[in-house]
Amino acid sequence: MDLKRLSDPLEIHDIDFRVQSINNGGYATILAYKSARVDMARLDAAVGPLGWQRRHEIVNGNLYCHVGLYNAEANDWVWKADVGTESMTEADKGRASDSFKRACFNWGIGRELYDYPVISVKLNDNEWSKDGGRPKQTYNLKIREWTWYSEFTDGRISFIAAKDENGKVRFKWGQMKPKEVEPTFKPAAAPAEPTEVQPEVQAPVQVPVQEDANVKGLLKKQAEVEEDPERDALVAEYNQLYGKNPDKRMKNETIKKAIQDKVDELLDEGIMEEELNDDFSIADHFEEVKTITDPAKFIQWAKETVAKYPNENPEYVQMFKELCNTHYKSIAQ
Repeated sequence: MDLKRLSDPLEIHDIDFRVQSINNGGYATILAYKSARVDMARLDAAVGPLGWQRRHEIVNGNLYCHVGLYNAEANDWVWKADVGTESMTEADKGRASDSFKRACFNWGIGRELYDYPVISVKLNDNEWSKDGGRPKQTYNLKIREWTWYSEFTDGRISFIAAKDENGKVRFKWGQMKPKEVEPTFKPAAAPAEPTEVQPEVQAPVQVPVQEDANVKGLLKKQAEVEEDPERDALVAEYNQLYGKNPDKRMKNETIKKAIQDKVDELLDEGIMEEELNDDFSIADHFEEVKTITDPAKFIQWAKETVAKYPNENPEYVQMFKELCNTHYKSIAQ
């Protein structure tokens, strides 16, 4: 157990960034925040998966999350709690996730985010527009592709900067420490270590030239299989928004328009994709176990819940199964 690790500043690739608002002058205010999965990872690293637990309770209609750490010296659990606010999409899920993240702030995880400066960026003309007089971001504002760099002094942020997808510095704040080498900007919220992997370069294959017809056919075949990085990126983003790949006959511009339409729809509804995908865990269902009293329905619910989290931490899944087994024995008697 190393409690000091809880309050160590989060790495820049553990921080998410999203547009909070855009004013009429085309300046975007960008919000830095953490996800619940970052809190879970930090707790696991500091005290171990079995050294902490969480529970939720309703107090005067508000959902509170209690995060407990085991104190071996006192042979007891120490708890810190905070209340959550509901999201505009899924009220219960939003409150559960928000209360957990707020409780983890009380343990020191990500507390340095409160010291971050106001991140205000002048947008390019094609990165924003007005819809009925309301400023809104366009598909060309690719915050997810920006890279970020930060420095801390005595646990407080002292420098932060961002480059866009074209390598242009879009934001800089504070004083950078003297460096012998150029600092490395890293993607925000990278799922793995942000190390750059150089693609393997293969030697060109020499193709003998026979007849003109054969050459034309070969060139046509090569053109058909030629890589299209732009389309690959568009397909990936389309899949993330719609849950499926676009029709192969769709042109790049058509895919862009479909993505923009979906982004507009989400923004109009107040939905942020990061909040939808990153914050839910099988641990959020621990308290729900005790609420189902029909044995048949409980078995079906437990199976469906486990199936929802194919990439969940195995220890959380095991804890969930043990809770289910204990509860099933009590209601099946």
